[in-house]
Amino acid sequence: MTHDVAGGPGSAGRHRSPWGKPGRILPIRWGRIIAVVVALALVVVSLVLIRGRLAGDGRAAGPVHRSGVPTAPFAPSAQRPSDVLTATTATHRPSSTAAASSTPAVGSAAATTTAPAPAIVSPSGAPTGVRSRAAGRSGAAVVPIAPRPTGSVLAVSATTVDLGPVDSVWRLDLRGEGTAPVDVAVGASPSWLAVVPDRPRVNPGADVPLVITLDRSVAPPGPVDVTVPVNARNGVGGADVRITASVDGPPRIQSVTAAPDRIVRAGCPPAAGVARSTVTVTALDETGIFAVELAAVLPGGRTTTESLSLGQATGDRSTWTGTLASTQDPGTINYTATVTDLEGRRSQSSGSLVVLPCPS
Repeated sequence: MTHDVAGGPGSAGRHRSPWGKPGRILPIRWGRIIAVVVALALVVVSLVLIRGRLAGDGRAAGPVHRSGVPTAPFAPSAQRPSDVLTATTATHRPSSTAAASSTPAVGSAAATTTAPAPAIVSPSGAPTGVRSRAAGRSGAAVVPIAPRPTGSVLAVSATTVDLGPVDSVWRLDLRGEGTAPVDVAVGASPSWLAVVPDRPRVNPGADVPLVITLDRSVAPPGPVDVTVPVNARNGVGGADVRITASVDGPPRIQSVTAAPDRIVRAGCPPAAGVARSTVTVTALDETGIFAVELAAVLPGGRTTTESLSLGQATGDRSTWTGTLASTQDPGTINYTATVTDLEGRRSQSSGSLVVLPCPS
């Protein structure tokens, strides 16, 4: 007869029941295994129930993309930028389960699905087809773009030009607004006013400069008011361009003097007198004097040209001086002063001085 560890009788390889009841002998290993299996079964059942609830909430919130995240319906933005066109879509009515998915108990994934997404259309003038495809993907309404007029259509950027008292060149833009190229026809204008397009043909959607040039040197003094028609030779459009300006006229020569007005011919003794004369020109011009030249015809027919030097200048009044020298021949020197202003306008004034022979 054998004894167990406690000293009682028993069989080899067996021991008392862990529950302390005599007569029930079980291996202690099987009890632990059964407890673990029951716990695992409870965990699996709980996970299955939770996943089923989440799947039901996702189907109620909206359609699911391939990534498994439900798509929230579009909603108009509360504040839209003032410089873009915004297309608003109809808002879907959420179900009760979708409303429940937006509560804090669901988690970050559900909060992402309910965020509003505004649909914005760029005003950059994209082609209609491109904007339609983009709107089809996002479900947004499209702002229609007016199609181009059929045929050749000419547009002018402005119909009035004021050059004022100073400006001589101005530029407008000609634009092809139709679906076909347009040829430009410019009406008649005075010889001192040019209205010329940079190119005679304007393609659809292109801009061509129209250059206006006023030649103030030959334009009549006073106000200028000229209307020049600019039309489409092979289509429609264009405009009558009115051009205004103020031309103050050529410079005014106040005086031309030669001092002294009598000189002796070259080669005489110094005591006989001077052989040079100083010519002084005084001119008035509101724009400004560019240059003064003195041309002279000497005794014997020879000519000379000299640029005078600027002396005093006050406001629109300026004084210019130069020198005339005598030749070996006595006679008369005839001279002409030409005054040119900054606009190219010219005025002339003439004079003369006497060349005396050497005293005997």
